[in-house]
Amino acid sequence: LTSMDGVVFEKKGLVHKLIINKAEDIHAGKYRFEGGDVKTEASIFVEDPPQVDKVLLKNLTSVPTVAKAGESVKLRIPFEGRGPIRAAWLKDRMELGNDTRIRVDKTDTCTTLSISSCDRRDCGDYKVRLKNDSGVLEINLKLMVIDKPQPPAGPITIVERSANNITIQWKPPKDDGGKPVQRYLVERQQVGRNDWETLGETPRSCTSFTTSKVEEEMSYYFRVRAMNAEGASDALESEEVKAAGKASPGAPDPPRIISTSRDTITISWKAPCKTGASQILGYVVQKRKKGTMTWLPVTNVPVKDKKLKVPSLKKGVQYEFRVAAVNAAGTGQPSDPSEPAFAQDPTKSPGQVQDLKVSSSDSTSVTLTWNKPEVQDGNDVKGYEVEMRPCNSLSWTKCFTLPAESTSCRVQGLQPREKLFLRVRALSDSSPGEPSELEACAGAAAA
Repeated sequence: LTSMDGVVFEKKGLVHKLIINKAEDIHAGKYRFEGGDVKTEASIFVEDPPQVDKVLLKNLTSVPTVAKAGESVKLRIPFEGRGPIRAAWLKDRMELGNDTRIRVDKTDTCTTLSISSCDRRDCGDYKVRLKNDSGVLEINLKLMVIDKPQPPAGPITIVERSANNITIQWKPPKDDGGKPVQRYLVERQQVGRNDWETLGETPRSCTSFTTSKVEEEMSYYFRVRAMNAEGASDALESEEVKAAGKASPGAPDPPRIISTSRDTITISWKAPCKTGASQILGYVVQKRKKGTMTWLPVTNVPVKDKKLKVPSLKKGVQYEFRVAAVNAAGTGQPSDPSEPAFAQDPTKSPGQVQDLKVSSSDSTSVTLTWNKPEVQDGNDVKGYEVEMRPCNSLSWTKCFTLPAESTSCRVQGLQPREKLFLRVRALSDSSPGEPSELEACAGAAAA
């Protein structure tokens, strides 16, 4: 070599240097130096991995690309490097290919991802992988698609129903569309009519609504929409809801199972809190097999007592029961179903736990203590079951199943000043004992 573009020759005493300031493909090859009897050689390999402009790379990776649902999105990545460069687009670690909405294009200097009419399923983390023989460059991108929310999560439940008011409740939508829900719109339609009437709105923190625009004995449908900055969701619609009559009784609490035999089950119940404008004349009692929808009458006439032995049941079948109070104005709302019970000969069960009480509490927990039941007939206690329910609910939720040696537990995760009912029952190999129940309040002083 006597001269070469980009190459400088230096000599200082016995030291000779060949300096390449900016290596390019033309400089690759084998070099040899000869000085008298001294010979030495070396090879230069020039690598040129894929590269993307640093400013563009920072803009793409520092903030998400945001698009509205229905819009088209085009992400273009120009690159440099020794060809051929292979380009791939990935989402959630899966390589993207062309389909009816998504298209991946590539030239010698650029790769582009195009999505037509994007929607919420296109949200997520994307990766561009550029690769040639000299190396690999991976670029992480994020795409956010904003849309109106999904409908509120159902079903719509009836919290309270009277002749003057109906209170409904729902749950927030599972997907808010990428922007927070601002409010809920509540509408009502009277059964038999076609028009929907707007009742009002609630803030996003409130998922219940009470309306006084009801008439006695009339039936309605309700629907709720979630709204964010992009618009209103589709509607969540209720089943038919009937306003109560002023004179008819309210719904009793669910009946309790007193005893069972091979073909009978004995139930009892309490009078409803709201008896209506006239005294209660009796109760309509209905039964159904668990898992079916049809309720069948147990008697042909209302039962005057608040206890009934239901005969002619099939052995080994689980039954549920409900009751409705009757007065001069008619039959009131039915109770919720009883706990399911088998028609079977009774089994021995342990007695109730003794001295159930709240020993201590703080703002988010309550500690219970109790004494073992009086064990009879050798039916030993194998453990304890602890359950709770809020004051505004009839459903019990299991908290713990404890071993036989435990006679205390701490119920955590409560709201401050939250009132609730707690119950404990002893368990045996045959059947559970009758529960002991008390009312408690998080943060209240110990009983």
